[in-house]
Amino acid sequence: MSASVEKLYEKDPYLAKFTAKVTSINGDSIELDRTAFYPGGGGQEADVGEIGGFAVTEVRYKDGSIIHRVPGQRFIVGQEVECKIAWDRRMDLMRAHTGEHLLFSSLQRIVPDMELVKIAITPSKKSLIVKGQFNWTNVLDAEKMVNEVIWQKMTTEDLHVTKDDPLIAQARIKLERIPGDKVRLVKIGDFDLAACAGIHVRNTWEIEMLLVEKLTSAKPVGDFEIEFSVGRKALYRSLYLSTLAIETSDKMGAHPEDLLSALDNQVKEMERGRSSLRHYAKQSIAQMTGEERNGVTIYSGVFPGVDRKTLSDEATKKVQEGKRVCILAEDVERLTLIVASSKDSGIDAAAVLQKALAELGGKGGGNKSFATGGAPESGLGKKAVDVALNEIDNQLSRG
Repeated sequence: MSASVEKLYEKDPYLAKFTAKVTSINGDSIELDRTAFYPGGGGQEADVGEIGGFAVTEVRYKDGSIIHRVPGQRFIVGQEVECKIAWDRRMDLMRAHTGEHLLFSSLQRIVPDMELVKIAITPSKKSLIVKGQFNWTNVLDAEKMVNEVIWQKMTTEDLHVTKDDPLIAQARIKLERIPGDKVRLVKIGDFDLAACAGIHVRNTWEIEMLLVEKLTSAKPVGDFEIEFSVGRKALYRSLYLSTLAIETSDKMGAHPEDLLSALDNQVKEMERGRSSLRHYAKQSIAQMTGEERNGVTIYSGVFPGVDRKTLSDEATKKVQEGKRVCILAEDVERLTLIVASSKDSGIDAAAVLQKALAELGGKGGGNKSFATGGAPESGLGKKAVDVALNEIDNQLSRG
């Protein structure tokens, strides 16, 4: 009974409303004799909507049956029900699914050995994970290709063939993943031919626009995850990013076309500044004069803008011999506090750190010879050092 369900979404993916009979009920889960609810597949999320006025929260394919989860339903077997797909959501997913076909096909034209690993087509995220090496210039070329196909208003066709059909050799397909001998191919004009069981728009013009928004590492599953948007969201996002690039260029005193070069120059300049700051910080710490307290030499200071690693390394060097303690802080954006002590000093660095940070709403950790931590507020360097010095005096007085 359930195995012979009529899959209306295959015949007409634009069918948003339909009537059907309930054929099976199991708690919140029901089956229908016919359904336009797409149960998901090929990375595309399943439909939601309403059946008989009750919300459909999940649709899935299981053992040849299409299960609709309808919490609170009060149907009986044999009852005829009015069904409605959440249409705007469905259309968004169909646009994106068709756009994904075009995007991967375009990228593969540019990078022939590219391999598609995984697809995610949901209301909140449209992406594909691929294996292959490429860059943003390649992405731009692919975007141009995709949008050209969209503007050419190519039609989408479903072709039902067998595995020995000559068309199979021309298609993007993984035959080992397809059970049986029947194969459904989706043909988009003369641009793309791929095996797919999903639902697509009838004409590429309905996608309106495709924009790649993000490119991130997908290790270890693949090399890259490519996130994209379609339709008006893609249009408005591209307008926003374009305006942002122009505004940024103005602030940097560069033409938009030269923005990356200007940014590279600024990054190099910042790194030169950081390198100089590290150099002078190391010199300054090396030349610090210690203060004697009960036979222990204590070095302390606040060094704005110096990175944690430099402070840690220099503090450790400072206590390599004798009875020494070194307290270093940085507090431009937030407090960073370093406490290092030599074994012979008798000072517990972790206890000193915890005492200082406890009064400043911070936290950290370490051991008797080295401890590091911080607090969220800026400008607390001197206060942290003073509290730490006071705790050292307390430890020394306790002997």
